[in-house]
Amino acid sequence: MKKPRLSEKRFETKLARLIERRIERAGGSVTTFRDAGVLTMNRGVVVTLPNGQEFQLTIVESTRY
Repeated sequence: MKKPRLSEKRFETKLARLIERRIERAGGSVTTFRDAGVLTMNRGVVVTLPNGQEFQLTIVESTRY
């Protein structure tokens, strides 16, 4: 039996929580594209490191499922 598919939204939530545990302890932050106001139709997270560096991780489901 196949496992149920994970939506991009659900994957975004899980990824943000996973990264958040580490980054926030060090003084950084993690937020979703939507909450950060990133103008895109994609899902993703913005990771801000304690030193101010910022990275955007885009989530796009592969068509090879």
